[in-house]
Amino acid sequence: MFNPKLRRLPLATAALVACTGAMAGYSSPDGDFTLSGFGTLGAVKTSTDEALYSYPGQGGGADKSVSINPDTKLAVQGTYKFKPTLSGTAQMMTKYDASGQYIPTFEWAFAKWQALPALTVRAGKMGAPFFMVSDFRDVGYANTTVRPVLDVYGQVPFSAVEGADVSYQANLGSTTLTSTFWTGTTKAKYSSALLSMGQPADPVDIKLQGITGLNLIAEMDNGLTLRAGHAQGKLSSHSPSGVSVEAAAKGLVGFGAVTAADAADVVQAMTVDHTDASFSGLGFAYDQNNIVLGGEFTKRKIKNGYIADTKGWYALAGYRFGSVLPYMSISRLSSTPNTSISQLTIGHYAALLANPLTARAATGAAFGSQAILNSQKQTENTASLGVRWDARSGLAVKTQFDRINIPSGSSGLPMVVDPLKAAAPTLAGGTNNAYLNKRKGINVLSVSLDFVF
Repeated sequence: MFNPKLRRLPLATAALVACTGAMAGYSSPDGDFTLSGFGTLGAVKTSTDEALYSYPGQGGGADKSVSINPDTKLAVQGTYKFKPTLSGTAQMMTKYDASGQYIPTFEWAFAKWQALPALTVRAGKMGAPFFMVSDFRDVGYANTTVRPVLDVYGQVPFSAVEGADVSYQANLGSTTLTSTFWTGTTKAKYSSALLSMGQPADPVDIKLQGITGLNLIAEMDNGLTLRAGHAQGKLSSHSPSGVSVEAAAKGLVGFGAVTAADAADVVQAMTVDHTDASFSGLGFAYDQNNIVLGGEFTKRKIKNGYIADTKGWYALAGYRFGSVLPYMSISRLSSTPNTSISQLTIGHYAALLANPLTARAATGAAFGSQAILNSQKQTENTASLGVRWDARSGLAVKTQFDRINIPSGSSGLPMVVDPLKAAAPTLAGGTNNAYLNKRKGINVLSVSLDFVF
């Protein structure tokens, strides 16, 4: 059951918007302690009731009915300076999570040591630096668009990492070069957003361990910033749905034509345990003389298991007219499944559907495994038009229209099928085969108030 108090949390966000202009952060008289915050009050609706639009991993989303859940968030951040070279930072944030609730959590909690003027060391829980926009990806006010482009930013479910990083900064003429080596572990709860009796499904636990990463950034005085990054580690995923599917597959060995090899086929497809994973990205940003440009290309590689390999890119352009910034972007996500289940295996389980004693388990083994694999069919293209209006210092109002084109055989990334509203399942394509196997053009309309204080 949802906590009613948590359901009302976005109302507190709205109240904060009203006083944003009067709050510019707090600093203690000695300057050692600072306190600030940010948030977004957003509303989203789409042109379909067959699927839910959300940030990947959220436990629900928007359809034809307006929803405030995908974008609404609130955060407070404090920094205390123990010495001129040593400080600690903590950030608490609440946003719609994998369980479909608003629960405040510590997003950051790290110590920073300025070892040398050009050398910085941090340790603790920090923003996970996978993208061009990482440390402030949740700060809507700092971003041109309503949300980071999901065809790129939706590929990685991790927003924070527990570990350490070392950054070195050097000047080369008018260019500032920053290199950062980082290491650690990160984890997240990820929901397929599939609903059961109106409630989010049990989230998947995902962990990336033994991460090592290197980011290189070049900032030029003409407004151009370039970035290259690469990270790798060992990925594990524990899915309650996957465990149920594996149990069903193993339990039917010896029934009909089902063999141990059939069960092994299903288990291998469902298993992601300390498999090699990597993520690489190239990006640029330009902001000069009212011209705003940006783009990224990213690539995710997973060695084993059901989680797909992906590639994503976007290009963005905008122009400021005083306090108003119209913008447009195009993006693409392509996914390549790492695994499949043989039609022979599916056929062996399907043959048991007519037997009342085995029908339930056979449905889980055949439909369940195929549905999980179908969730990784995420190829799509997106075109976006939007306007940002800086209404006052610390407050921006944005409106954005997205057109998501999803080919036949793909569910898309932010569009997760709602089985309560979409067509009934068929064995040939797994759950919601009718939705999966048709071309889809979906419109998404978003409005947001982004603020800092």
